Amino acid sequence: MLSLPDVSSFAETILSIETRFDAEWSYDPISGRYRGENGRFLSQKAIEALIDGRVNKLSAQLKDFTTRLIDGSITVNQWQGSVREALKPAHIQATMVGAGGKAALSQADYGRIGQKLRGEYAYLQKFASTLLADGMSAPMALARVGLYAESVRSSWWEGTAIRQQRQGYSLMQRILDSQAQHCQDCLDYSARGIVPLGSLPLPGQRCACRARCRCSVRYLRQQAPVVQV
Repeated sequence: MLSLPDVSSFAETILSIETRFDAEWSYDPISGRYRGENGRFLSQKAIEALIDGRVNKLSAQLKDFTTRLIDGSITVNQWQGSVREALKPAHIQATMVGAGGKAALSQADYGRIGQKLRGEYAYLQKFASTLLADGMSAPMALARVGLYAESVRSSWWEGTAIRQQRQGYSLMQRILDSQAQHCQDCLDYSARGIVPLGSLPLPGQRCACRARCRCSVRYLRQQAPVVQV
């Protein structure tokens, strides 16, 4: 049985199967939601907790690589290769969780994931150059590499947008986290209220918060106008 906190097992299974995760967990393509072992739908908060756990696990992994680099156990090239190899499956898994499993992603979706990863790798190359130049302290290096793990959350939002659009949702609303500090960009996005899906960037995109963004998105269906008779 797969327990909710077992994020790594949950995420890894998505790479090898389509809609079933194990004997108890499944994705319901009709409702566009996940069902738990008791057959009941999982809440949005439960899925977000899975993603948070995956991000935390990846962050610890990337910081371990960086600590090894700092103490001289590995070279910059080894560090860069290890980080890249850890980032790729995490972004793919997060997108799949958002979209509803492997079968929910098209070749175009995989192309967008690849494009995003190329951007992450370009940032990583610049980061490696800075480390080679010895222009960053150990605490700063560990904090910065943690942001690469945080960026995985935006891949989940991208997958979620794919799923919601296919479920017939045509409207979106950016929601602020009441417990977080937000940049002006996010405040402006939230102030726009309910808009057509795709009119606003997803959390972590085109905002000063970037990977630290703690906003969420509410999706709605367009209601048919009521004609008075």
